[in-house]
Amino acid sequence: MQNEVINEEAVETEEKAEAAVKEESKKEKKCKKSDKAEKEINELKAKLAEADDKFLRLAAEYDNYRKRTAKEKSEAYTDAYCDAVKTILPLADSLDKALEFTPDDEGIKALSKLFSDILSKIGVSEIESDGKEFNPNLHNAIMHEDDETMGENLVSQTFQKGYTLGEKVIRHAMVKVVN
Repeated sequence: MQNEVINEEAVETEEKAEAAVKEESKKEKKCKKSDKAEKEINELKAKLAEADDKFLRLAAEYDNYRKRTAKEKSEAYTDAYCDAVKTILPLADSLDKALEFTPDDEGIKALSKLFSDILSKIGVSEIESDGKEFNPNLHNAIMHEDDETMGENLVSQTFQKGYTLGEKVIRHAMVKVVN
């Protein structure tokens, strides 16, 4: 009987050992599965980060494209507007010359005023030059004169008026500069 009890204990121990081995095997499989799952999760996280980065870059590129095209469109409109105004500026020059020759003619005065009012309504303004400091961004110096009575780097005479549309120069003023 004692042998039977020992045998039963041995069988139980063996069964416990087998169960422990099976349990250990299950733990290893779970561990392998969890390692595999962690690897997969990390790979998916990396792919997600890469896709997110691509999306952000694409969104930034599109935003830059939209801003650039809006700016180009605005510049194209302004350039076309300036070109159209530039074609009618000889009329202003002719009216100014006519006023020089016949300063008392009321018809020419009225036409000149009407034309300058139209230019101001469409946003075009004259560049002030006589007596002002020479600015190479606004003036084109075609003559230079030395005069000790006048200040340094001043416009003494305007030969042709210049015009601007906002900050954009349509035509530079042709001037004579002193000193």
